[in-house]
Amino acid sequence: MAYLVKEIFGPTIQGEGMHAGASCVFLRFAVCNLACSWCDTDFSEDGAERLESEDIASRLLETDTCGSRLVIVTGGEPTLQWDAAVCESIKAAGFAIHMESNGTRPLAAPVDWLTISPKPQFHDGRFHLAQAACTQADECKVVVDPSVDLQTLDRYRGQYQCENWFLQPCMDDDYDRSLATTLELIRERPQWRLSLQLHKLIGVP
Repeated sequence: MAYLVKEIFGPTIQGEGMHAGASCVFLRFAVCNLACSWCDTDFSEDGAERLESEDIASRLLETDTCGSRLVIVTGGEPTLQWDAAVCESIKAAGFAIHMESNGTRPLAAPVDWLTISPKPQFHDGRFHLAQAACTQADECKVVVDPSVDLQTLDRYRGQYQCENWFLQPCMDDDYDRSLATTLELIRERPQWRLSLQLHKLIGVP
């Protein structure tokens, strides 16, 4: 099977969440089932490559020149293409696999760390959180936009069975407002921690 891959890049750092600052490479799949207004990622099929699982693993090894052997799998929505074949090829190459998903689909093959980044603006009946994703998540990271409030956070705390909770201000045209809202939410719900996009702050991919 060939996979639609938007880009493979690194070495860089993981800029967000529990593993912020860790050396890694990125595997970005094309295509997403959501369309967040603030999304800063090009996940379209335009310019994407069709790669077999062995080719993906080989590219990751070539890219990981610092030997971190940590790959961040993202998209788009990676669970649209993720399966046992590509998982096994990447694991056979010696990589730990961390994935970020929007949580609307079950995970077809295991990963070492699963970050769910739910999008509350879509949870109105069109998309539902996959129960399997709720139980498999290691970390929940919510990007704070106007659709996020205390009730949203409480709902996610009741749905996910994970131990790590992060709020990340939306880097939109009104970042100061988003950051202030994020800090206020954390003051009200101290179980949540602040996640910043370190890669953007220090100017790395």
